[in-house]
Amino acid sequence: MSRQSWLFGGLFLAALIAWQWFRPAGPGPLGEQDYQPDFVARGLASIQYNRLGLPYRGLEADYAEYYDPLSMTLMEKPVILLYSPDGQPQWRLQGDEGIINTGDNAVMVGNVVGRGLLPDALVETLTTEYLELDFINNQLRSNRDVQLSSPHYQAQGQGLLGILDQQTVELLHETRATYFNP
Repeated sequence: MSRQSWLFGGLFLAALIAWQWFRPAGPGPLGEQDYQPDFVARGLASIQYNRLGLPYRGLEADYAEYYDPLSMTLMEKPVILLYSPDGQPQWRLQGDEGIINTGDNAVMVGNVVGRGLLPDALVETLTTEYLELDFINNQLRSNRDVQLSSPHYQAQGQGLLGILDQQTVELLHETRATYFNP
């Protein structure tokens, strides 16, 4: 081989090594990928209806980002409205931040306030820093401090289990309550 062929071969090899050395890193493992939202909404308002045409869930948020690969929506200042089976507003839950995993649950964090909207609601106001909504089992759960209030009592405790279909709420640990005589 000629000297010129060796020179071009060496330059090609050096370029190949430099390209491999300085090329940008590809996407990392699934947990380290930088996801971009599939859509962004400001002033989001949505109502979902059942097969009878009655509302069963409403959602409002100042700001929301939806990530299709994760089937997840991140929200700022979310408000979730839950309706009774006959289409009457049952609960209004709001917080500073929230996440909805499409179809099965939602998590609200920071200054979470729930208001019972039915006239005969046993709980008028629920406050906590963390609340999970299980849409499949129609449950509310929390593992943090919770305060419940109504015109007839005030209760505090740690942890909560609420069953929406039965309209019951149970404080799980360290419960203290004060009842008022009318």
